[in-house]
Amino acid sequence: MIQRNDTTHNSKFKTQSSELRRVSGLLVTGTDTGVGKTRICGFLAGYLHRHGVRVVTQKWVQTGCAEQAEDLLAQQELGAFDADPALAAWRNPYCFPLPASPHLAAEEAGREIESARITVAYRELAARHELVIVEGAGGLLVPLRRHLLLADLAGELGLSALLVVRNGLGCVNHALLTIEALRQRNMPLLGVIFNRITGEGDERILRDNPRIIAEISGVTVLGELPYGASAPDFAPIGEAFMARWQELIHV
Repeated sequence: MIQRNDTTHNSKFKTQSSELRRVSGLLVTGTDTGVGKTRICGFLAGYLHRHGVRVVTQKWVQTGCAEQAEDLLAQQELGAFDADPALAAWRNPYCFPLPASPHLAAEEAGREIESARITVAYRELAARHELVIVEGAGGLLVPLRRHLLLADLAGELGLSALLVVRNGLGCVNHALLTIEALRQRNMPLLGVIFNRITGEGDERILRDNPRIIAEISGVTVLGELPYGASAPDFAPIGEAFMARWQELIHV
């Protein structure tokens, strides 16, 4: 179910008019690492595939593996969709063995991440698909190199964002900080998905987190993925995303 709260008393969080631009590229970012971005990307891409959307997933920088982008493979398994092997180099421009921030993983491999290479890869995919879903690395402000943040490159490329929030104690602050950083960069935020990554927690807190974040920020909450969810559990969120996406691409 879509939860919206487009009015707020906090001027820092007023809905931006830029949120109504056409959406063909989507950055799936999170409030931290390990919040479930890969899972959400897989489920979302699979849902869109099954509903006739020409969609592809992309991982600009994969760390912690030497040759293949493991997150992309996991997305395909989770979403039960196939990807054209001919697009592999564009779907994952960089892959490094050290499981660390992209800038450090690249440095340890004697490399530097070039924005031009990522830009070409993204645009090649965008020219062939209706939607490119880019899975971020860690949180929104992770550095790709010492003087380039992932968020800044995504903003330059005109991507909109989908925010994945680990539902738990402390997520309100993390979510609001991420939303504020997106809006400072004029990056449209299509919505927020809450993810329960454990089966534990105080239900009073877990139920209130989406409500208070929506109330303060005015964002659209697309839903919550329960702990241990599978693709069928994602269907209500997929439907909510589809409605939001269709609304914006026809503006």
